[in-house]
Amino acid sequence: MAYVYLNPYISSYMAAKQELEQRRAELTFVTQRIAQLEETVRTLEPLAQDGVAPTAGLSELCSQILMSLPGIGMTAADVMQALAYRGADISGYSNPLAVLHTTLTRLVKPGNGFMKGSTPDGQPLYAFDQAYMNDVYRSGMRG
Repeated sequence: MAYVYLNPYISSYMAAKQELEQRRAELTFVTQRIAQLEETVRTLEPLAQDGVAPTAGLSELCSQILMSLPGIGMTAADVMQALAYRGADISGYSNPLAVLHTTLTRLVKPGNGFMKGSTPDGQPLYAFDQAYMNDVYRSGMRG
């Protein structure tokens, strides 16, 4: 059997070279992300300090959330999370999800485009039907 000499430093060199490339790629990503976040902070800072609090009621906010995602069913927990993203805090209620279920159920009336269904595990699901509203709009335009 022939003897082959392998330089013991090659594998260490290759590993270090590969890690260096990986760390440079991470650094590029982090640098870009920092620039994006700095711009976001600059844009949002005046709004956060001088912004006007929303004056819409819970029913209006829920309507806006469902209408912003037509055809997408949302549970009350989903709506609560969307409210939190919009800066609306409903944690002051003793049972915020019950309040949301009541509010969302009241939105579901014949002729307004909101509908209620259920998830496969039986949780109530609320949605806005844009197609229904388009039909209402078109029929109103013909008359």
